[in-house]
Amino acid sequence: MKKVIYYLFFYAVFCLLQFFFGRYLNIGGVFPNFILIAVVYLGLSRGKMGAQTMGFLYGLTWDSFSTDVFGVRAIMFTLIGYFSGALSKNFDKDQIFAQITLVVAANIIYWLGFSLLYFVIPDGAGSYKPFVVSVYGSLKIFFTVLITPVVFFALNAITNRGRKYF
Repeated sequence: MKKVIYYLFFYAVFCLLQFFFGRYLNIGGVFPNFILIAVVYLGLSRGKMGAQTMGFLYGLTWDSFSTDVFGVRAIMFTLIGYFSGALSKNFDKDQIFAQITLVVAANIIYWLGFSLLYFVIPDGAGSYKPFVVSVYGSLKIFFTVLITPVVFFALNAITNRGRKYF
């Protein structure tokens, strides 16, 4: 039951950060992908199963709010959760280099997967152009990578303090 409460709390915090406070935590309209950071953190700290499950739920939630092809983000965040969980034994979540490396890799997986899916389903692409690197997209990746160590530090502090509860 404690794990369920932990995951529900984690889910609520990052949904609030991404969907409601993202517009206030931006620089020039560019805000970080908090959910991507959360899925990578869960993969490194809790393993594949927790990260995949939460990645799927985050992606499903984001897909329900968006007008894009339904399920694309659920697939991408599930894959990112799997890969970050699989690499949890090779990387230490407390090292900033490992955090940045995995978040950069997760961003590349996210962008390539999004592009591949929209290349296969061109009618649903709307204004999205597959395999095109834009300034906005690059700034979003940069901002996500820049804020990653701060988010990991905060999550480690909260997790270590809450160990007796979760």
